[in-house]
Amino acid sequence: MIGQNVKRALLEQVEPHSGPVLSLYLDVNPATPDNSQKAFVLRAAEAMRAIDLDPEYIEQVTEKLAREFVIGQGRSLAIFAGEDLDELFNSYYMQTRLPFLGLSDGALARWGRPFLAPLLYALDSKERYAVIYISSDHVRLFETFLGQIEEVADYVRPLDTGDWQQYRNARRSPAVGVGVAARGGAAVDAFKDRVEEASARLYRSLMPEVEALVKAEQIDGVILSGVPGAITAFRDAMNSGMLQRVVGSVSPPANPDGPARDWLPLIADVVTKAEEQRELALLDRVRETGVWSLSETLKLLQERRLDTLVLPFVLEQRVHMAASGTVSASAVEAREASPGEAVEEVSLLEVVPALVERTGTKIEFVEGEAERRLVEEFGAIAGIKRW
Repeated sequence: MIGQNVKRALLEQVEPHSGPVLSLYLDVNPATPDNSQKAFVLRAAEAMRAIDLDPEYIEQVTEKLAREFVIGQGRSLAIFAGEDLDELFNSYYMQTRLPFLGLSDGALARWGRPFLAPLLYALDSKERYAVIYISSDHVRLFETFLGQIEEVADYVRPLDTGDWQQYRNARRSPAVGVGVAARGGAAVDAFKDRVEEASARLYRSLMPEVEALVKAEQIDGVILSGVPGAITAFRDAMNSGMLQRVVGSVSPPANPDGPARDWLPLIADVVTKAEEQRELALLDRVRETGVWSLSETLKLLQERRLDTLVLPFVLEQRVHMAASGTVSASAVEAREASPGEAVEEVSLLEVVPALVERTGTKIEFVEGEAERRLVEEFGAIAGIKRW
């Protein structure tokens, strides 16, 4: 699965690291005009100076950034570095924006315990999609996640066997059948009908394996691609669970046998729309049975009564934390909840990771129209209750 190696590396190599760790998150999107390589290195240096790191250490990190990250390979870059850069210096490019960077001028630095939350939230909360290309003799299945795509399976149906085979074990044959216009009279039409029925039957025979792959890859949504007749026949072979996962369809690229990357531009709008609809539906659930406002949401969160915490991508709220760790919406509430304890004002960004980890709460960051609704209708924070 895309992202699993990153998550494994974070949990096995970075999180257990002894000694303090620099966690550095950078917006390096090459499509942003002011994101030249020199500019993001300067922003990184400024973010490290803001947390009072040693100037010599800052110079070591920035020199490494300027030397080894000249050509950006994604929209966001996460760096985890130890006191000795030769001992720990892990870097991860992501093809997506990361939470918490909205108010940090494109650079966020932390020193101490590894600050894995932005990367783990992106890996855990975003949806995975399958793109399934269908023709009469060829079915390809791709997984796409966080702006990346890879092929999971590739089946062909040699006409001399009448069965699906994994591509590496099969001989390719010309595409015939579904979607091919008939030329001539009744004999041609009858042949076309037979081929279409054979294809539909074979889609049904292939479906259990496709369903197993979708389950194994933890796919949330399915995008279908092919000529209309092939898509219809394939949908007819799906069970209700698979049909509920279908979020749209797209035309295939000019060369359907081409590399996986050729499909990314074609599915971008479908994925964006599906994510927006999912996030808006989540807010509808909040309206019906959830909780909102900073005070009430924090209260239920710390009582372990929230299943899901919903936050905007740009997290601006300030909260008050008592010495014991209790977090309140105001200083008055903090003193009432924790009498006699010292209280300090902090950014909600600072305390959210520990709160959701301590309470076992899932977290959802919403963008676009859903983010606007969350801010305007719910006070920029909301939750779905467990009970």
